[in-house]
Amino acid sequence: MIFLLLAAQQQKVFSQSTMYADSVKVDSINKVLSHVPKTNEIFKTYLGKLDTLSNDEFIIKEVIANWLISNCEKTGNVEIKIQAQQLLGRTFYNTGNYTLANEYLNKVLATGKEDDYFETKSKALEAQAQVFSQTEQFDKQKEYILRNLVFAQKNNYKAGIATAKENYTSVLERNDNETGKDTFNLIIKTLNESLLLWLELKDTAKIIHTYTYLGQTYGDYRHFDTGINIVLKAKEYFTNRNRETIIFYYFILGKTYFNKARANNKNSGDFKNAINYFEACIPLAKEFNNKKQEAWCYDWLSASYKFLGNYTQAYNYLEKHSYLYGSIVSESNFKQLAAVEHKYEKEKQDKEIIQLNADNKQKSLFNKILFGAAAALVFIGFLGYRNFKSKQKIQKQQITELEKEKQLMAVDAMLKGQEEERGRLAKDLHDGLGGMLSGVKLSFSNMKENLILDADTAVRFERSISQLDNTIAELRKVAHNLMPEALVKFGLKSAVEDFCETLQSSSGCKIMYQQLGAERDLENIANVNIYRIIQELVNNAVKHAHAKQIIVQLTKLPAKVLLSVEDDGEGFDVNNPDALPGIGLTNINNRVQYLNGKIDVSSKKDEGTAFNIEVTA
Repeated sequence: MIFLLLAAQQQKVFSQSTMYADSVKVDSINKVLSHVPKTNEIFKTYLGKLDTLSNDEFIIKEVIANWLISNCEKTGNVEIKIQAQQLLGRTFYNTGNYTLANEYLNKVLATGKEDDYFETKSKALEAQAQVFSQTEQFDKQKEYILRNLVFAQKNNYKAGIATAKENYTSVLERNDNETGKDTFNLIIKTLNESLLLWLELKDTAKIIHTYTYLGQTYGDYRHFDTGINIVLKAKEYFTNRNRETIIFYYFILGKTYFNKARANNKNSGDFKNAINYFEACIPLAKEFNNKKQEAWCYDWLSASYKFLGNYTQAYNYLEKHSYLYGSIVSESNFKQLAAVEHKYEKEKQDKEIIQLNADNKQKSLFNKILFGAAAALVFIGFLGYRNFKSKQKIQKQQITELEKEKQLMAVDAMLKGQEEERGRLAKDLHDGLGGMLSGVKLSFSNMKENLILDADTAVRFERSISQLDNTIAELRKVAHNLMPEALVKFGLKSAVEDFCETLQSSSGCKIMYQQLGAERDLENIANVNIYRIIQELVNNAVKHAHAKQIIVQLTKLPAKVLLSVEDDGEGFDVNNPDALPGIGLTNINNRVQYLNGKIDVSSKKDEGTAFNIEVTA
């Protein structure tokens, strides 16, 4: 558990520094772009730079792409504009923002006549198919793959034909529930057709990828030796320019040898070959910052050493996998993606505010002209002015409401990101790492039955298994705190009662919970936020106020929920912000604000604290 917590903490610090660095880069790039000549040659140069940036720099890619799109629109350079739109759509796809990816890719497909800019449009069709695959709209994925194949064939675009054929094999594999021979033969035939096109085009990266994919397919259908020999053919095309593609090559070789070993009575030689290829994959994955591939290698290495009986190495690689995987799925990463997801809606709100301010200025100018026209129309002008002031007041109210709505959207994005990441991390911890640790425990238990141990060693062995049991229990406790099962399955009342009873048992503090009022179900987001408010307040009372007794009371009214949390702890000065270390009032205020509520705090030093909260739910 320690390595997971350290990973999350390090990722949080890294994320904060990265966000600051991105902000500095954006400012610098905007300054540079403001002085760059708006010529086609310059546009081509920046388009090339855009294509070389990694997905980790998606904020920078977005700035450059939007600059290209805006200026190419003004100068009439349609070709570079839609290439930038296509690259930006792919960037949003790679960062998980499928809505904006779909929007930009559709703009590409809607430009000009059907066959205009066919290379860029073929790439957009391919990316659209990937978007539908990730959103599990598999019928639409198949439709766009076939559209791309027909479109590329019509325009004799060989790279598009090869890509579409290769992508179509994924549709065939998904529909082949019984791994039938006919489907296997069709997949192999289609991949070979794609490979011939890449060989004709001399695209070494694609040749390596397709050879590897072809060999993987043979391995998946248990033709292990044939699959391995086909993958090894890709080595003839290795160059320094396609080193990133070689990551996939090494990983598939390791995976195929591993599956071959398991199918052949756990042959140790094949397991050792698998280990060699996974270990060769890791340095390349690190070089290209491919953390997911690196984590997968650690996971497969752990399994390989486990089958070889080397449990020390198996545990070491399991620990590395868990540490790295914890950093990949950390909450700070998810918050950044959630912020990007809501950026588009916020920009729409900004434009509405600007338009309203422009309307105000226009009406103000009209008012001056009206009053200067003729003194005889003073009375009519007065009425017009009064009418204008009334409209101006309404517009200012609209501006205020839009500003408030923007703030609520930001809070909504943050809270939604937090809760979804808590749920995802809880599931990964419980189902993934918990299952792995249980498997390790089972392996240790099986080992014990086959080993002859002296008394001292047997005691240490039992103590190790006991420590492993404690680790599993602690992991499940953390997963439960991240997203309680009782809240999902049985509702708010059961979840709060369970939380209070658990904390009372562990802390010794007496916690009383009472629920009053109407028996009505709340929306899921309201249940989650109210539960988090109670959790934060009660934890603060125990940890910071050192309370001996806490009373929690929740009252459901027809349209509102009243919440009261009182303790007999040390209390604090509510007027002194420095007196609130670690109390988490910011999170509580955000959740109350999100539920259109209000909060009242009453506290004195050494006299306890009372929180009275009213929310709309």
